[in-house]
Amino acid sequence: MRGIKSFVTAGALFSASCLLVTAAFAQGNNAPAPGKASGNTAGGFQAPQKDDQTCIGNRDACGKVPGNIAGGFQAVHPVPPGGPAPRLSDGHVDLTGRWYPNAAGKMLQAAYPLDRNAFRQFDPKATPEEKPSYKPGMEKLNARPFPYGACDQPGTPGATLQQISQHAPMELISTPSRVVMLDEYPMDVRMIYMNRPHPKDPDPTFNGDSAAHWEGDTLVVDVTVLDTRLRNTIPGDASTGWFPSEREHVVERFTRPSKNYLIYQVTVDDPVVLTKPWKSAPRTWSLAQDPHDEWGEVFCTLNQEPEEYQKITDAKQKAK
Repeated sequence: MRGIKSFVTAGALFSASCLLVTAAFAQGNNAPAPGKASGNTAGGFQAPQKDDQTCIGNRDACGKVPGNIAGGFQAVHPVPPGGPAPRLSDGHVDLTGRWYPNAAGKMLQAAYPLDRNAFRQFDPKATPEEKPSYKPGMEKLNARPFPYGACDQPGTPGATLQQISQHAPMELISTPSRVVMLDEYPMDVRMIYMNRPHPKDPDPTFNGDSAAHWEGDTLVVDVTVLDTRLRNTIPGDASTGWFPSEREHVVERFTRPSKNYLIYQVTVDDPVVLTKPWKSAPRTWSLAQDPHDEWGEVFCTLNQEPEEYQKITDAKQKAK
């Protein structure tokens, strides 16, 4: 039986911890480091120059990693494009794969001393990402707590967007008739159907109703009737986000320019909450490079809170 490991999200102090049931999720310590990319790669992740470094983790003044580190992360660089993207039987791009929210093709964390070009999803200088612009009075609406506790919530588009701080992968299973979208954390499952109109009288759900079509090699997913109880989580800032109105409309775009890269971009229109639609930067995801990298189960609990720790302690004492 696989062991259970605790997992604490990176990027901020979250009042939640996660139970990880797999060895593959932590595969960064034993997976082979991808080869260094030559020339330009998807998303503009070129090999950094000496005078263009951002200190991430334990770097010296020149931006170099000081010697070898556990797991060999000093050798992690953006993966090469890997050739053309595969195609489905109908000729459209096959989006199938296990995708990481970085350019390294493996699990990373913010504390790792590694090439920043392998870590980030987009270049803010080349493709800046604006913060949402709220209408007056929306601050009170957005300040209310999550209705389902401190654990990160699933839902569209938050489950995908929050991976800039969670670093967890998503898995896509693509067929001519539908795309299955699986976010490993926070265990979110979506069914995206091709060329199907939205229902005439649908019930709101946390992922909404997804209707997809192809525009060239880009899969465009139109999402409506989203439940208003889950907050949209915007990456990079734990305080940024909003509770949607019933009029929220989401459009996602998935593009696979090469075998090893996927570009995800989302536009959120909510005329009740936002002064204008919010559009994310085109965020780069990379294909898992370890053939043994498999889906893992990540379950969020509140055992990081003092009263929950006490419950665990009491249960252990009773079991003795």
